[in-house]
Amino acid sequence: MATKRGARGARGIPGPAGPSGAKGDAGATGARGATGTAGPRGHHGLTGATGPSEGGIAGKSRIRLLTSIDKHIDNIYRELDTQITRTAKLQAQLDDLRAKIRDVIESQ
Repeated sequence: MATKRGARGARGIPGPAGPSGAKGDAGATGARGATGTAGPRGHHGLTGATGPSEGGIAGKSRIRLLTSIDKHIDNIYRELDTQITRTAKLQAQLDDLRAKIRDVIESQ
């Protein structure tokens, strides 16, 4: 048996990196730096037109607007009532189905 080794070969491709070590404690926060001076202010724009003095819509148009909003609210209530009724029916059907499934499971 030969005890002498030959010349060392070229180095191979390195393997993957190992797992990361534990994260160390956070260091202390440094002191806050000095605050600079405020920058220059921008130019003021033109002044717009003055709005109505009574606060918006007045007279018959206000009544028409409120009537329209009232109709929309009634429609929303009607739709909500329909959806709640449908949900209640679905819940009753699911309760029936659940009871039937439990009966089948218990009979086995």
